[in-house]
Amino acid sequence: MNGIICYYIVIIGGLTLPYPYKANHSIESITLKVNDLENLVNFYSDIIGLTVIDKSSTRALLGVNQKIPLIILEKTELEKHSTYGLYHTAILVPDEYHLSLALNHLLSQHIPLEGGANHGYSNAIYLSDPEGNGIEIYNDKDISMWDIREGGQIIGITERLDIDNLLDSLVNVPNNYKLSEKTRIGHIYLSVKDAKISSKLYQNVFGFDEKFAIPTASWIASGNYHHHLAFNNWAGPNLSKNQEDRPGISLLTIAYNDDNLFRDSLKKAQLYQLTFLEKQDHYYIIKDFDGIRIKVVLKPEN
Repeated sequence: MNGIICYYIVIIGGLTLPYPYKANHSIESITLKVNDLENLVNFYSDIIGLTVIDKSSTRALLGVNQKIPLIILEKTELEKHSTYGLYHTAILVPDEYHLSLALNHLLSQHIPLEGGANHGYSNAIYLSDPEGNGIEIYNDKDISMWDIREGGQIIGITERLDIDNLLDSLVNVPNNYKLSEKTRIGHIYLSVKDAKISSKLYQNVFGFDEKFAIPTASWIASGNYHHHLAFNNWAGPNLSKNQEDRPGISLLTIAYNDDNLFRDSLKKAQLYQLTFLEKQDHYYIIKDFDGIRIKVVLKPEN
């Protein structure tokens, strides 16, 4: 790591939030193409608990304050095809209390859950939006509870989530549910043709390190987080590349806080001959091997 201090700092609308792990970059936002914009805006605001920052007839920005969007929804008239793209968007809440609030709200709204898990380093609940985009809502456990091995590997598990304990311990439930302002995109999980190849690409170009892997999946992160990105090839080798104008993931935004590392990633993207869609002084947009668009932005610490 290039001299970064002992905490990664996220600047959200003037609010400085320290997280107890080191990182030089993270996931800022995800853009989804959707068929029914109004329905999806209502879902992400009323059910998930995000705040609508801005909205037009074709686009909506949602976040936890009035400045930084976490999820961007854009309307498309095209039909959904089976392509590589999003497996799930993982929304990180500050602690177990806020996960309990989210779980309680989802159940009160009769939203079908697809699962829940204790992953060792986190507790997570899983669901999908009305157009089939996967969602994880999770809280990180204290870093002292993570299984961090020599060499930096962070071992995850999948055990039953104690939902009863989460709900039984819940107190001070607000009348109007909204996500905490400390909420952010914790990680993005992608469905790709070859998890090993995609993981290596993101490691080599963007400076992520592999934290855990199995033959069909890989989890990578900046610094000593458990993962900012993950990849699996469970959909098989025969899907089409991602198509940005069809429903599903349209854009993934990675934010750097270090100018040198940002410039280095730009050079490596050129070295790998990735397709550049746009390039400016403080950001660039490329396509990966599966057609997924990635926007890389420089957001220096104050």
